[in-house]
Amino acid sequence: SYSKALEQAVRDADAAGLLMIGAAGNENTSVEYPAAFPEVMAVASVNPEAKISAFSNTGEELEVAAPGEKVRVTSFFDGTEVTHGTSIAVPHVTGAASLLWEKDLTKSNEFIRLLIRESAKALEGTDVCGLLDVGYAEQSYDTFAERFEAGDAAPETAVISENTEEPERESDELSVQADEDVLIWRIDSPLDAEESEITKE
Repeated sequence: SYSKALEQAVRDADAAGLLMIGAAGNENTSVEYPAAFPEVMAVASVNPEAKISAFSNTGEELEVAAPGEKVRVTSFFDGTEVTHGTSIAVPHVTGAASLLWEKDLTKSNEFIRLLIRESAKALEGTDVCGLLDVGYAEQSYDTFAERFEAGDAAPETAVISENTEEPERESDELSVQADEDVLIWRIDSPLDAEESEITKE
């Protein structure tokens, strides 16, 4: 929920050059705080069909979406579990930001934020935000940097070619490999992840 103390902390962190990436929330309502603050990059969840998850909060504050359903994560006692949520989508974006920022640590938080947003794939059924595509972000990095440094990049200005590649969906990703307990998925988008195991339902 909103608080003045939280708002001030977010503003201070932004002024210090930190990139803040927040989960939109899972109540199918408006984007929650702190993701709703303009200094924070709000992240939605998409399902295996590359559509905004039914539970994901939405609104004009959203900047990017990432996989947030049927994601295997670490759990208690060295175990794993399959879970969902916008907080599961956020690590995809923070990982992408890290990969992009390590190219040049002198770049600003706004540079990385805009690059991620500009390079996202269009999502069916919404024009509020796109699907994270770190591959296209890396491909467009130099072009974006030139325009950004020239002062041509702004939140309302497109500075790289639109990402028109179709998002991959579950039907495209599911491998034929299977055993009694586990399905093996190959995820080619958005982060070219290695094979991951998804428990059968």
